[in-house]
Amino acid sequence: MIWAAISIAFFGFLRIGEMTCSGPYNSSTNLCRSNVSFHNKKRGDNEVFLQLRIKASKTDPFRASATITIGSNSGMYCPVRALQTYLSRAPTDYAGPLFCYSNGVPLSRSQFTKELRTLLAQGGHHPAHYAGHSFRIGAATTAASQGLPHWLIQTLGRWSSDCYLRYIRTPINVLTDVSKRLIAE
Repeated sequence: MIWAAISIAFFGFLRIGEMTCSGPYNSSTNLCRSNVSFHNKKRGDNEVFLQLRIKASKTDPFRASATITIGSNSGMYCPVRALQTYLSRAPTDYAGPLFCYSNGVPLSRSQFTKELRTLLAQGGHHPAHYAGHSFRIGAATTAASQGLPHWLIQTLGRWSSDCYLRYIRTPINVLTDVSKRLIAE
């Protein structure tokens, strides 16, 4: 479950509060399985993408909802495959929480953060450097470093202003190479 949640958080530019429960599960605001749909990219094609309907978010006070589209990839970090694998093993209550433990208890923000930090520590990373916004920061920074246009980064993160620029981190090696690039012929 945690791998699927991590994958969807990163590739969907999600706020952790959009995919976890802050209290008792509420089907009118929290994600449930029925909020996920899988589609073929083209008729007869087996390339699949998913759509996730976010019912409530920090920037959606009127609960108008938003639909996030996440494509698949052929690598080991495919968010579509991660979610499909999780859903094939998870409880089948379509009205229940999307991310929940085998006993049906929904994934909370604190539990998500705790499990994430455990995995980071096991991987040799400093867990205190990571928090809920790390996925939006990481997704925006990665998208920018891969050359995605700024308007697309803004769209993917559902930012209504240029505040998304605060999420993009410039790697130190880029900064240290500036003087070389300024004199390059």
